[in-house]
Amino acid sequence: MKLTTHGIAPADMLLFCDVVQQSSFTAAARANGISKQAVSERIGKLEVALGVRLLQRTTRSLKPTQAGIRYYEDCVRIAKLVTQANQDVQAEQGEPRGTLTVSAPILFGRDQLLAVLKTYVERYPQVRIDLRLADRLVNLVEEGVDVALRVSLMNDSLLSVRRLGSVDALFVASPVLLARCAGWSDGEVIRRAPAVTFREGETWDLPLGAKVKPNSILTINDLSALCSAAVQGLGVARLPKLLCRQHLLDASLQPLLAGVAANRFSVYAAYVSKKQLAPKIRSFVDLLVEMREDFIDEPDETFN
Repeated sequence: MKLTTHGIAPADMLLFCDVVQQSSFTAAARANGISKQAVSERIGKLEVALGVRLLQRTTRSLKPTQAGIRYYEDCVRIAKLVTQANQDVQAEQGEPRGTLTVSAPILFGRDQLLAVLKTYVERYPQVRIDLRLADRLVNLVEEGVDVALRVSLMNDSLLSVRRLGSVDALFVASPVLLARCAGWSDGEVIRRAPAVTFREGETWDLPLGAKVKPNSILTINDLSALCSAAVQGLGVARLPKLLCRQHLLDASLQPLLAGVAANRFSVYAAYVSKKQLAPKIRSFVDLLVEMREDFIDEPDETFN
């Protein structure tokens, strides 16, 4: 970005403010750590660039002209903006503040992430959180997202990632459904029993590399609703373990294949790469790592 306008440097405008306030080239030079000659030359160049005399110089006094007074008032406003900008940047490097925009899959945001958010807002009361739930890869730059939770690694050079751990997907079925499939092996249940699926036409991976097309009777694009359908016995399902954990504990769902994972996905926190990360982003990612056991099946212990 060009920091001059028609040959006028903002730094010279601020120097002019100091000269008027001090009524002295010498005092302004001392305040800015430069020579009196340098101050005189820079103010002279400023007057030439503007095409107007700003200061009335005599051997005993230094006063702004009428044009200089008007110009000084404008320069003072600019100086205040510069000061405020510097203070704002310095403040951002201290206590987290402002709005933190977080993107997460619907599953995490609806059922798993609330404890983290509650802790964060209690710990950093000057931050407001804008949580956006979407089962898609959001563009952090274009959509103004600070941190995104992802369940797959991204090939994006603009992003930094921090691995939090992994989540498993299990094959599960209700006791009611399994009673109707008495005598069947778990593999037969997965292949032959009615199924509820997240997407139409999806393929399920079985151990040892086998693949199967489930006998889908119902497709639901919401994992929580899919879990409820499985609990009610509509069909066998492939669900994230963290979503159906309570149902496994109370036996309203039973794991198939002895609980061997149908799929394992890595979970990452992604954010735009920057040399100096804003405190609100850095502190949130740190908290995700700190509380990862609340929403990760197997936290990555290498990220302490």
